[in-house]
Amino acid sequence: MKQVPFALTTLRLFLGPVALLCAIDRAPQYVYAPILATGTLSDIFDGIIARRFGVSTDRLRRYDSVTDVIFYLFVLAALWILRKPVIVANWWAIALLLASEVSVLAVSFAKFRKYPATHSYLAKFYGLCLLGALIALFASDSSAWSVIALAVVAFVTNAEIIAIHLLANSPPVDVRSVFRLRTRKV
Repeated sequence: MKQVPFALTTLRLFLGPVALLCAIDRAPQYVYAPILATGTLSDIFDGIIARRFGVSTDRLRRYDSVTDVIFYLFVLAALWILRKPVIVANWWAIALLLASEVSVLAVSFAKFRKYPATHSYLAKFYGLCLLGALIALFASDSSAWSVIALAVVAFVTNAEIIAIHLLANSPPVDVRSVFRLRTRKV
């Protein structure tokens, strides 16, 4: 059971290319919801199981975070193939989302020289919003509302994660909220 968290994270790593291959092959729309749901569930349960079995290490949490980025980049590539007009029409919202993600990486590497693994409550909420927005985008030519709403949630979430990194004295891992951050006096 101690290998299950790593296996769940690795499963998500492989699901991204599966989504892209399905898009290239023009698989039916209903194929994407199980891929996205499985990716989200693996993201939820890898951490829960790791904590339950006492194998939740900073290294595993960072692997989880890197895997999230890789998974969603493959999903974005799949969307580009299947929903290019929606992506192009909402390029500015996607650019805001991606810029906020890159900003988190930049702050984390600048301050701690480590990949972020904050896993805040807002980040978990963002993950669920991401699932809903992506299913809406894959299932239909949904309007801009899902992309714009997702960009707003991403921006707010990543602003909090940046604040956590700026206030923390050591690389933050599994910090629930900026309001729950414990800082040391130096």
